[in-house]
Amino acid sequence: MSRKTITLPDQFLFHTDYEVLYTDVNAASHLGADRVLPIAMEAQLRFIKELGYSDAVAFEDAGLIMAHSEVQYLSEARYGDRLHIELGIRDFDRKSFQFVYRISNTSREQEMARVATTLLFFDYEKSCVIPVPDTFRERCNARL
Repeated sequence: MSRKTITLPDQFLFHTDYEVLYTDVNAASHLGADRVLPIAMEAQLRFIKELGYSDAVAFEDAGLIMAHSEVQYLSEARYGDRLHIELGIRDFDRKSFQFVYRISNTSREQEMARVATTLLFFDYEKSCVIPVPDTFRERCNARL
């Protein structure tokens, strides 16, 4: 089976740090594979809050939902390691966009993982996907 490589964006819009918690570690004493996506989602929520939204999950009269995700594992992390997460955006389409994350383990000076998520805005009242709101698009583009 061929390995897929997640291509990084030309620039990142946001960065944050995260310390690996005890609850992130598995029986083999390293960061569990199932914890990488939630760590990326934490960075996503911090970014959305930094854009000025008070609610980072449901805003712009809709909910933000994930349609697809990919994780590329590159190295391990252990309890207490400091991670640096960079978030970029690409593939703005009419109804979707993609966040791309580079997660580096600063304690070990290694790139740890890359994550890509395709996101949609969803109108729960009408039960349908809606176009990416102009305000959200403008706030993201202003950071480029």
